[in-house]
Amino acid sequence: MKSTEKKVLYGLLALLLLALAVVFLTRDWADYRERLRAQRAAARQAANPVDMRALETAQQLAQLAVTHSEQDYAQQALHLADHSVDLAFAAAIEAAAENPPPPTSQTRELAARIKAGEEAITADQNRIAQFTSVLAHAEGSARDDLQGLIAIAQGQLALDEDDLEDARQDLIRAGGDRQATIQRLLDQHKASSAQSSAALVGAPAGTAPSAEVTSSRSINAASRAWLSLHSKGSALARAQQEATARSETLTQEHEALEKRVGQASGTPENFAGGSPGAASGSSSALSLLQRATQERKTLSDFDKRIETEQQLAAVYANWLTLVDAREKSFLHRIAWSVVAIVAIALLVLLAHLGIQRIFATVSQERRQMQTLRTIVLFGVQALGLVLILLVIFGMPSNFATVLALAGAGLTVALKDFIVGFFGWFVLMGKDGIRVGDWVEIEGVGGEVLSVGPLHTVLLETGNWTAPGHPTGRRVSFINSFAIEGHYFNFSTKGQWLWDEIQFEIPESAEPYSTAEAIQKVAADLTAANARLAEDEWNRVTPARIPRSFSAAPSLSVRPTISGVNVVLRYITRASERYDTRARLYGALVDLLRKRRAAS
Repeated sequence: MKSTEKKVLYGLLALLLLALAVVFLTRDWADYRERLRAQRAAARQAANPVDMRALETAQQLAQLAVTHSEQDYAQQALHLADHSVDLAFAAAIEAAAENPPPPTSQTRELAARIKAGEEAITADQNRIAQFTSVLAHAEGSARDDLQGLIAIAQGQLALDEDDLEDARQDLIRAGGDRQATIQRLLDQHKASSAQSSAALVGAPAGTAPSAEVTSSRSINAASRAWLSLHSKGSALARAQQEATARSETLTQEHEALEKRVGQASGTPENFAGGSPGAASGSSSALSLLQRATQERKTLSDFDKRIETEQQLAAVYANWLTLVDAREKSFLHRIAWSVVAIVAIALLVLLAHLGIQRIFATVSQERRQMQTLRTIVLFGVQALGLVLILLVIFGMPSNFATVLALAGAGLTVALKDFIVGFFGWFVLMGKDGIRVGDWVEIEGVGGEVLSVGPLHTVLLETGNWTAPGHPTGRRVSFINSFAIEGHYFNFSTKGQWLWDEIQFEIPESAEPYSTAEAIQKVAADLTAANARLAEDEWNRVTPARIPRSFSAAPSLSVRPTISGVNVVLRYITRASERYDTRARLYGALVDLLRKRRAAS
């Protein structure tokens, strides 16, 4: 490894370690949503002395209701949560009435101002009533004077009422009237609850664009539905735990209050006073009795709130059971989709093996069957891929539009590949090329090694008039040449090829008789191929053309300085070229050795 490469490697490792350290140090920042939610809840809790989380949770979950059953549970949860908040408001109002805040100098001043304002309003109302009663018996200018006084008094009344309302608002802001503060929040809650309760529940089943409402059997749709239901189930489980926790807290408060009430009611003198005739004792007993009555009422309110929270937890539990069942159904659907994918892949594999075994018995002369084999294999694989994609992603709703857009985009971006792919069909046709053919494509000649959907591969050879030994170079062409260009196929239907052998007959041998013997040996060895080649060539030749083709071996004899040069030309299959040449060489060597031994 070079020094520069080492520096780059070490630099990347250092950056990786630095990034991992930053990720580790900032791991607490990843849950910023939860922290923001907690901060907002704390701010709302500080501004509102009544815990409204039950209603807020129900409102959030109501928006997730999709099916009719879920919407029923959402309505029940909203009703129970709203009732729970109403009970909490009532308890808070009673607690504020029983335990007013300790007075301060500011609240005392505001209370005195409120008292003076109430007295002024009472005086104004009495004055208006007095003037009104006198006005009924007045006449003339006295009547006009009274009407003016009444108008002035009404104006003063309105001014005093505004001043009293301002003093009350100042007292509320100063924290001196907690009961009025809670009552105002209750009024706001009722106003907003009446408007939003019906709108919070999700859309009717079958119309909501939710991942959970899907009839598609695809893995993609089922996975999205499962994830949505899983998230909803987690939210419902948290809501159930919160309702249960509130119920347990209220139960503890109920038990503590009940214990105090039991201890107080178990002492008779608490109600009877010190002596039967003492007025102070009667007053004390009455006060204690009223307090006990109020505590009993508080216990009853605790029972109602506990029951409401338990019912709310039960609704969430039932809703969670429904969501869990639907979640399991989508898991089952995903499992079936996986089974379908494996089955499709297995069927494609079996079909591929079966097609290969069927076409393995086809002879080389039936070239159209080989073409059919390639096309069938490709079709089976493409069909299997399409079926698997449909199982994963489902059928597109606007399939025609998607197909048109995809086709247009692929045509522009993959023009060469598309033309090459259609060129493959041309090459697979009747007048195309096959593996083993001797062809020339764009000036390069050679033997066809493979014809794929996009490329054709040749093993390059020398000149066709030369022996044609391979050069060892593999040349690949995009199949677009079958449409945009041209090619030469030197093989016929049976892939026949004229080959030739050159050798010299020495002066000592008889050239003509030796040549005739050589021609006879070649004719015997190539007789079967010659007959087949003549039959095939005569069959593909049009009827209007005279059929005078002969595939018999031929000799060309030429005198040289050292003897006679003989060129033997014979027909052979392209795939059997070297085997036929080897047999001819062996037969000719035996022939020449026998003639030399005889001479």
